[in-house]
Amino acid sequence: MTATFAAVEAGGTKFRAAIVDGDFQIVDEVWVPSTTPDETLSAIENFYSERPSVDALGVASFGPLIVDRSSDNYGSIANTPKPGWSGAPVLRRLQESLGVPADIQTDVEAPALAEWRLGAGRGYSRVAYVTVGTGIGAAVAIDGVPFRGRNHTELGHIPVRRVDGDTFAGRCPFHTDCLEGMACGPAIGERWNADPETLEGRDDVWDLEAAYLAQLVRVFTLGFAPDIVLFGGGVGTRPDMAGRIARASGVDLAGYAVDGPPVVATAGLGGEAGLIGAALIAESLLV
Repeated sequence: MTATFAAVEAGGTKFRAAIVDGDFQIVDEVWVPSTTPDETLSAIENFYSERPSVDALGVASFGPLIVDRSSDNYGSIANTPKPGWSGAPVLRRLQESLGVPADIQTDVEAPALAEWRLGAGRGYSRVAYVTVGTGIGAAVAIDGVPFRGRNHTELGHIPVRRVDGDTFAGRCPFHTDCLEGMACGPAIGERWNADPETLEGRDDVWDLEAAYLAQLVRVFTLGFAPDIVLFGGGVGTRPDMAGRIARASGVDLAGYAVDGPPVVATAGLGGEAGLIGAALIAESLLV
């Protein structure tokens, strides 16, 4: 019998829970607002309690996330500005409820895994994934395994060199003008005083955005040496955004990269990457 998986994409605004079959097709799903941990996780538990049993559970979660396996709080949300969610035991509670093997990755690590296995990263060993939307998150998967140090990476908060003439203050509540503070979707809206969706055709807008995101490609290139950097999220998947970033990356690296810069491309799985990544986490527990 083919295995079935519980896949949960835990976001700061909403949770998406699904049953995914062995071919990674979604069989059934539910969307739940991220209100309080108890309300949200109870709704997810109720969804699964009313469906046929699954073989394993994978979770792709917003962070910061405790991923130190030696910690008693492994799989819990770390200190977060989202009210009420600091310390929420997302993995432990869902695993105890479903009673199956379970594991968790961040909501950028899991898409990196999904893109490596089934998306635009197929055929590459070292895949970097970036999501650019309400925030900026990034991860590197090496042969499908997320790179981690003592904790997961937080590359959306790297310092960036301000582009000449850009006087925007930045909007990160922690660092003001880090990459996320300068280049996330809301930063675009504030800088230009317009909904980013209305800025189609504005080369000045998107070339400036690319100049900041190219600095992350430089960090990837010199720090991790990936084969490919994939951009997802509402901003990252804009038409020609990857091309703009690739061109800006060539300028930013100034020729200083062994074998040249990595391929820069658009992520292939769109909004399904997180959920598919969660299902792949579940699959890995049965091998």
